[in-house]
Amino acid sequence: MLVALSAAQWVVGKALAPIADGLLEAWGATKNLSLNIEALRMELLLMKATLELAGSKQIQGQAMEELLGKLRHLAHCAEDLLDELDYFRIHDELHGMYDAADQHAKGCVHDFSLNARHTAKAVGKLVGLFASSSASSPTCDPGEVQATTQRIICCAWPHDRQRSCDDSSLAPNANQVVSGCMPKLGKLLLCSSSPHVCGDHSGQPTLSGASQRETPLGFNRVDVSERMKCIVQQLQPVRREVTKILQSCDRMTVPDISESRPITTGQSTEQKLYGRDHIMHTIIHDMTKGKYCSKDLTVLPVVGPGGIGKTTLVQYIYRNQQVQNHFQVLIWVCVSLSFNLSKLLDEIKTYIPRVEGEKVGRVEELIEQRLKSKRFLLVLDDIWEFNNGDDWKRLLLPFKASQEKGSMILLTTRFPAIANMGKTADYIELEGLESEEFRKLFLSFVFVGEPFTSDHSFLLETGDKIMEKLKGSPLAAKTVGTLLRKNLNLRHWRRVLESKEWERQTGVNDIMSALKLSYYYLPFHQRQCFSYSALFPEDYKYSSTELINLWIGLDILQACGPNQTLEDIGLSNLNDLVTYGFFKEEKANGRLRYVMHDLLHDLALHMGSHEYISLHRSNVGSVQIKPSIRHLSIIIDDDDTLSQENFKGQLRKLKTILKVKQLHSLMLFGEMDESFASILGDLFREANGLRVLRLVNMPTCVEYTLHNFSALIHLRYLCLGTKRYGREMQLPLAISKFYHLRILDLASWYGCRGLPRDLSKLAKLRRFYTPSDEIHSDIYSVGKLRLLEELKVFRLNKEREGFEAKQLEHLTELRELGMYNLENIHTKEEAAKAKLIEKNYLERLTLDWDSNRSNTEPCVEEVVLETLQPHRYLQELCIRGHGGSSCPTWLGDKLVVEALQSLQLAGVSWQCLPSLGKMWGLGKVILKHIGTMKEFVIEQSFIRLVRLELVGLGSFEKWIASQSTRHMFPLLQAMIIRDCPKLLELPFSNHIINPADQDCRIDWFPKLQELEILYCPEFLLVPRIPWTETLCSVNIRDIKLLEMFKYSRSSYYGVGLKIVGKDQLQSLDQVLAFNKLSGLEQLALVKCPPLELKHLLMLTSLKKFDVRSSDCLVGPLAGEDDVEWQHPMIQELLVVQESLGGPSGKELTELLTHLPRLSQLLIASCENITQLSVGLDVQQTTSAAASDVEQEKEDDGLLLFPAHLCDSLRQLVINRCPELVMVEVKPPSTCLLAGGGGFQALRSLQSLRIFDSPKVLSANSSFSCRCIFPSSLQVLELYGVEGMGTLEPLSNLTSLTRLKLCNCGEDLRCKGLGPLLGHLKEFIVFGSPRAFAGWDPNPRQVLQHQGEDQEEVQQLQLVSPLGSSQVHILCTDEAMGLLAAPICSLLSSSLTCLHFHLLASVPDKIERFTKEQEDALHLLASLQELEFWYFDKLQSLPAGLQKLTNLQRLQVRSCPSVRSLPKDGLPKSLQALDVQECGNEELIQQCRGLVGTIPKILLQHGN
Repeated sequence: MLVALSAAQWVVGKALAPIADGLLEAWGATKNLSLNIEALRMELLLMKATLELAGSKQIQGQAMEELLGKLRHLAHCAEDLLDELDYFRIHDELHGMYDAADQHAKGCVHDFSLNARHTAKAVGKLVGLFASSSASSPTCDPGEVQATTQRIICCAWPHDRQRSCDDSSLAPNANQVVSGCMPKLGKLLLCSSSPHVCGDHSGQPTLSGASQRETPLGFNRVDVSERMKCIVQQLQPVRREVTKILQSCDRMTVPDISESRPITTGQSTEQKLYGRDHIMHTIIHDMTKGKYCSKDLTVLPVVGPGGIGKTTLVQYIYRNQQVQNHFQVLIWVCVSLSFNLSKLLDEIKTYIPRVEGEKVGRVEELIEQRLKSKRFLLVLDDIWEFNNGDDWKRLLLPFKASQEKGSMILLTTRFPAIANMGKTADYIELEGLESEEFRKLFLSFVFVGEPFTSDHSFLLETGDKIMEKLKGSPLAAKTVGTLLRKNLNLRHWRRVLESKEWERQTGVNDIMSALKLSYYYLPFHQRQCFSYSALFPEDYKYSSTELINLWIGLDILQACGPNQTLEDIGLSNLNDLVTYGFFKEEKANGRLRYVMHDLLHDLALHMGSHEYISLHRSNVGSVQIKPSIRHLSIIIDDDDTLSQENFKGQLRKLKTILKVKQLHSLMLFGEMDESFASILGDLFREANGLRVLRLVNMPTCVEYTLHNFSALIHLRYLCLGTKRYGREMQLPLAISKFYHLRILDLASWYGCRGLPRDLSKLAKLRRFYTPSDEIHSDIYSVGKLRLLEELKVFRLNKEREGFEAKQLEHLTELRELGMYNLENIHTKEEAAKAKLIEKNYLERLTLDWDSNRSNTEPCVEEVVLETLQPHRYLQELCIRGHGGSSCPTWLGDKLVVEALQSLQLAGVSWQCLPSLGKMWGLGKVILKHIGTMKEFVIEQSFIRLVRLELVGLGSFEKWIASQSTRHMFPLLQAMIIRDCPKLLELPFSNHIINPADQDCRIDWFPKLQELEILYCPEFLLVPRIPWTETLCSVNIRDIKLLEMFKYSRSSYYGVGLKIVGKDQLQSLDQVLAFNKLSGLEQLALVKCPPLELKHLLMLTSLKKFDVRSSDCLVGPLAGEDDVEWQHPMIQELLVVQESLGGPSGKELTELLTHLPRLSQLLIASCENITQLSVGLDVQQTTSAAASDVEQEKEDDGLLLFPAHLCDSLRQLVINRCPELVMVEVKPPSTCLLAGGGGFQALRSLQSLRIFDSPKVLSANSSFSCRCIFPSSLQVLELYGVEGMGTLEPLSNLTSLTRLKLCNCGEDLRCKGLGPLLGHLKEFIVFGSPRAFAGWDPNPRQVLQHQGEDQEEVQQLQLVSPLGSSQVHILCTDEAMGLLAAPICSLLSSSLTCLHFHLLASVPDKIERFTKEQEDALHLLASLQELEFWYFDKLQSLPAGLQKLTNLQRLQVRSCPSVRSLPKDGLPKSLQALDVQECGNEELIQQCRGLVGTIPKILLQHGN
């Protein structure tokens, strides 16, 4: 009831807003509507008074709620009508129309003619209605028509003229007109709030554009008068009846909503704690044995939304035996909503045992006496508020007096703000339970006391979907589990899922009841802010501007004072909603976003279900759409074609259910196609009352989706965006006619960006978002937008008029302004017209002179800048390209802008830069391209500096500290230095020119997070990095010692470092602080001196080590005192030599022996490594064999993999080692091999890639085993590796899923492929022109032709039975050989993607496919994707492609001779056709003819 009452009061307040300032009534007098407006205003005031009275009465019941709903509906009608009138008032004011004046200059006769025209319109409309009704209603009384027409004429006569006539008998009294005229007209004229649209009635949308005529909006005063009268007549009886009821109601007593809260105790009702064991044990350990034991008093808050399990967790901690034994006194108090300090202390006192000799006194004194020598645990459960901070401090005072260490206060609260106020330790924030634990909890509530059995498994799929919606909330699990337990059948469970039945459970311990309590705790306007946010999809990441713009569009935010903006109020509300736990802040891509828990989203939709609704695929067919719905969002969230068609069908049905005429909000999310747009256009044809409209990703023009777009005169917030890039979509000209518009968001508009020339008519526009700031410069006569808050680019004199400085004169609401092309201002008087000093709200200002201007006038520019003085509270200032010789006095000697937080100077010609010492608020300083600057003075005021950028300062040489400096940028987070060719160093203590006391302790950049030094060739001193733990990013390029230094630290990517050295770099410890790099995980060294062993061992977290273009990997590898060493963390090693030389095989072998956990190894371009041997376990050799191996190792070119790599190595890449040969070091016969020859010994290897190393397998014929690769391989890629001949050496690879063979010899054949087809998923073969030639996958047939024995045939059949292929993707340039019936028959059941890509090195002989090849292709029944690339001579595609009934994508690229598609057509299943880069116009025209039959057709590159 409270919600309904508050909502009605809010709507009445909105309805009264247009007539609050008297402007509308004054205008109404010129239209002879003043008495009508006054009558409606009076009725609304009476209604407001009635609702205020209702607020003080005890009211309840469904009937009263319906009456309040009816009042709210009528108030909405009044709001619509008065808003429409205000629209026409603004229209008249903007156009200077003569009938906006009190009396027209042409006199009374002309006024009478105006009234007569409006009357004629009404009579004509009336006659039309009678004519249409007479056909179906023969009883229509002509006398009624005549009488009604006469009354219309009476109403139309100007009231003041009637009073001036002598014959009073001919002039009815004005009051009679309002109260008694046209008693039956309400039956005949529509009481619609929609404006009348004149013009085309064909029903087709009218497109806005240069060649289109706009549809004018007509104003009919007679119709408006009758509509106002109609509303008053309907309001009066309802209001009177409500007033009568209220007279008999008792006065309301202030309810204590805390009485509805259950009182908690230290004993939990839950038999088991799920998913919180780790948190519980951590807290118990810290309290009884850990970090809290030595502290005097610790306050530890536990925070989370209602129902998340805060109380249950603390109950289990409280009852834990270890906790009971540790604390001498344990106290549990349920605080709940009312924080009453006196009552709370009294209750706490009762739990504390008396002590001998205690003195009677105040409660605080008694508690202090009793706890003075005791270690205690106090639990304050369910705190909602502190009356003030002093109450909390007073509460803590007696507990702080305890002399025992380790006392604890645990408090639970929903609100982070409460936790932050009370905590002495970081609070614990509870999230939803992990899925597995939540599943256990959920099932425990469903099957209470009974184990889950297989008999119920059929319910689990639906149960899993329900659990997903509950997002790990324990109380939600209890509520829904209890619901499901009532009936363990699928129908009941599905009904609960589809209807979200748990939202209707009202028990005190149900989830929605718990969440509603938080909701009712909010003030009404914040409830609205929260609940309307649910129009966005679930899991949406809101920006603050999106939320605030929506609230502004809905008129939720109301300014409370002259210095408060709607944005300030909105941000305050948003912060409060974060504080109360309704939103949670998140960082996404460096930007602050807000998220809402799904259950809170459900709560918001539930609480406002009478006003708004969100439709999506899963609820559109089941959700109840109430007649009172005024706000709608539609979420297109499924790419599945069938689901989308069902969704479209359900949307079509809404036409008979949804009252679109009364919609105030329409928001669309997701991708929509043209058919969606057509459906929406039909559905919302009469939605003329919209205040909020969000249409992004539009596939067509706006008018196609909303036919009545030009009639949306009530709009406050308009957000438009196009689906695709392109200039063919024009902005609708009608935008400039939305006079109530406050926010225009075109940030996602990628079509034509030309603005309507009369956009400046949007007198109420406050925010204008664009994809490019430059678009702001296109607003003609921007000075008319007096409420505009951001004008990021304003170019002076861009045209002859409309872009002068005087346009800025009245823009007093600006928060941000960018003035460009200031060289076009030539006088002080012209600059003064901008009146910057009067813009008291201005926060950000840019003053820009074009750096490419042909000439400068230093004296003029100096005067202009001096005149463009902003007000003293400016926060951010940017001055670029100023040609004057000195800075303005307001920035220099007579500093005015002392509150500056950011200062940017770029390309100025000032001989002396301003002193920044008085700007104590500076957080950002940016200096760019200032040729005169030689030194940078470090001021004491830089104590707050957060960002410093120095760019393009050609004369900058040194840093100088001012006399008073006792710091070195203590808060600086980012330092950027670029293109400063004379700068030698950073300002560190032993190098800076510091006249102050050198013994004074100064912290050097203690908070620095980002350091960038680029293109400073003389820069020598680089501090050893990282000198502070705060550093997250270091980017250094082209300085004295280093070509590049890149250091990064993030929670996602870990800690990484890459160094590219120069010849001057002698040792890595010149630039690295190894003692602070213990967390380094990735290290890449290029052209660097060797990493010393002692430094390598300091990098205890190093996982990836990348060494490139270095003659030596690591310094001497012998440990100190020859102690054996290992680096147990390195898992990935990359050794790349990009020039001649590089490490030897011996050196790399030695390093590998010390890396026991190495799992990935890459060796590239190492010409000193010529031999590779694996598989010999040296530890198992005899001493004689060992000596042989040692002798082999003396050869520096031999790389010998140590034995432990056989078990640890997972990935191996060998690249560009042209002389590398795999060799086999044979042990004596008494030695056991770890594996066969080649790579066999690497038994854990999963991926092997060999590139451009042709000789690596050249000795395979001498290996002891025919199979040269380990059976563990899953991926094998060979590029330019010769010597295999066939695929038989791969026959043991039973785990292989990807095989790629490129340029592995012209003699390569697919013999031996059969055994691989049963598990291979992807097969790629290029550069072997006869790979498939003559290959038949039927081994019986092949062997019988070759005369092999029957036993071998049977063995091969066991390995590769026909029809067992698992290959999904096959890519090759050997189309002729592949398209054979036996091969395609085998691949038919599995192959989904077939790519024919002809390499440049392969002769192109294919002009057309043979009948046999086409028939073979038709066998590939599972094919979904088919590609032909680079077939220069191919003249036609294979015939019969329509037989491939599963084909979805056909791509023909760079096939210039293909002139047409197959004559017999393409399959109906095709979703995409790509013929890019074919260049044949005949083919392109043929494909154009298929537009509309195939969803996606690509004809030219980029479309």
